[in-house]
Amino acid sequence: MLLTDGHLWLHPYNLFMITRAVIIQFFTKGKVIFASVAAVITFSITLFNQFKSSRTTEISGLVAVDRSQATPVDAIVRISSPIQAQTETDAHGRFKFKLDNLQTDTFLIIVQNKRTNAAVKQNEYVDASSGRRDIIVLFDSSMRSARIYGASDTGRLHRAAAPNIRKVLRNLFH
Repeated sequence: MLLTDGHLWLHPYNLFMITRAVIIQFFTKGKVIFASVAAVITFSITLFNQFKSSRTTEISGLVAVDRSQATPVDAIVRISSPIQAQTETDAHGRFKFKLDNLQTDTFLIIVQNKRTNAAVKQNEYVDASSGRRDIIVLFDSSMRSARIYGASDTGRLHRAAAPNIRKVLRNLFH
């Protein structure tokens, strides 16, 4: 309250009296401009965070007959766990997935050779931030059509056959 002599009288419990004059004095031109700029910056940051582009993770690789020849294979490539996605290889045997908002996980990749219908299953670890661009899936000519091979099965195809003991003994004594 204002006293008759023009001084502001403050009650001990009301240290600040809010009056029209105090409000007008608080919002001077400099403070209004500063508050407006701060509001625009805050709104812009909020808008950017709301509508920024989603993070895309790339999973790509090569499907070939063997490592040395790198003969491309015409195949269908599927990711079946924990998400579902499918693509086909290009003329060079390459495949590529671009997936949005992907979590870091181990994915089951199933590759089916279109010519022989043989399929290879393998687990691949994919980091959500960097993706995975070096997956190699190999098909062997000894794979039978319409069969499903795992990563350990393809390793067994390249091992030498166990020796036949009868033939070894026969050759030693004859």
